[in-house]
Amino acid sequence: MKTSSWVCLGLAVCIVVLTAGCRNNPQPQTPPKTEEDRGIDTSEEMWAENVSRDGDAFEVTVTVRVKDTLANAKTDATEECFRKAVDMAVKDYLRDISKYDANADEINRQILNQASKYMKSNSVVQTKTFNNDKQYGMRMRVVINDQALKNVLQDLGMIRQNIAERKIIIVVYGGKNADKELTADLGRKLGEFYNRQGYNAVLWDEIATDIAEERNVGDRATEAFIQKFVENPEFQGDTEYQGTLTALRSRGRVVVGFNVIKVAVQNRTVNVGVKAFAKDLLTGRIFADVQKPGTRLLAADADRDIAISETLYKTAEECSAEVVKKTNDWYDKLERQKAGTEYTFKFSGFTEDEVQQIDKQWRQTFASGGDGNMESGTYVRTYTGEEKAGELCDKVDMMLKKGGLKARKPLPDSRATTFEFKKQ
Repeated sequence: MKTSSWVCLGLAVCIVVLTAGCRNNPQPQTPPKTEEDRGIDTSEEMWAENVSRDGDAFEVTVTVRVKDTLANAKTDATEECFRKAVDMAVKDYLRDISKYDANADEINRQILNQASKYMKSNSVVQTKTFNNDKQYGMRMRVVINDQALKNVLQDLGMIRQNIAERKIIIVVYGGKNADKELTADLGRKLGEFYNRQGYNAVLWDEIATDIAEERNVGDRATEAFIQKFVENPEFQGDTEYQGTLTALRSRGRVVVGFNVIKVAVQNRTVNVGVKAFAKDLLTGRIFADVQKPGTRLLAADADRDIAISETLYKTAEECSAEVVKKTNDWYDKLERQKAGTEYTFKFSGFTEDEVQQIDKQWRQTFASGGDGNMESGTYVRTYTGEEKAGELCDKVDMMLKKGGLKARKPLPDSRATTFEFKKQ
């Protein structure tokens, strides 16, 4: 009996010790996730530094070290987001990494170190701390002030002045395939796209009324002109529309036209088609011509009009990617052709019809074109070449006579670069 009692007592002691051991060394358990935790992706891979473009905005993710307080870390992360977004914008505008590398010190000093100057708007999307609050992550959406950044890049001589200052006229026409509201919305979006490429985009809708008033024609006649022009980029302007074409030419060097040739929804599928071209108005040369289809499945709960608009813009943007490349190449070619002195020729006292004749004769006489516009009732053309001033004045004088126009030729001056031809 004594033996049994000792055995029982030993077993009891073991049970007590084991139970106590379990209480002193509890097994680790993962606490349940809160609703807040479920709403945040805590994967550190999601917080790797990254910059991506979304329309006119940049999505930036950075992670910084917490040096002292989280408030200071937030400031550091905000500045880093600004810097990375502006850096990406600069690279987009330069389009040439070798040019970026060659000017890296100047870009860093005058742009990146002052990145907050080029912010149009920004909003923090998400923040996160890591490694026991030793690292701080931030995801931010940033919209850059495009024009301010382009201006400083131009001042520094890093982007070509003739591109930064010249206008790209964006023309969108849809006819029966797309209503006015749809084409107007597409035009606005395309204008923003070309501005991001370093151009100064002007929409046809913004200048159509002015041209109609300037030409003393109605909106219907102006609309008929642009329909002919977009549907047939080779259109040179007949007697009725020659003046409108001249007015358009005076507002920009290059027109980029978009013809919406198809908009349909069949079996819950959006189908669109877009033709795009780029034309140098001064030389009449069409140097880009692209056509692309676009489709999108329409979800049961999707808004039909929004789906059409988004599909149409995506297709037009795909066309534009090719058009922009060819436009850049075209301007580069013009830049290489430019050599010598820039001369300005003014033609005063001529009627509107005579100005059209001068414009026509000029384009036939000078293959390299040059800019032309009206200034206070005087028609002005520029020309860059290696010819001497006297030779050019003689050439212009003969050009006017060939067109049946009479003007008093300016007195010869080898030092002058501006010459005025007054109607006789």
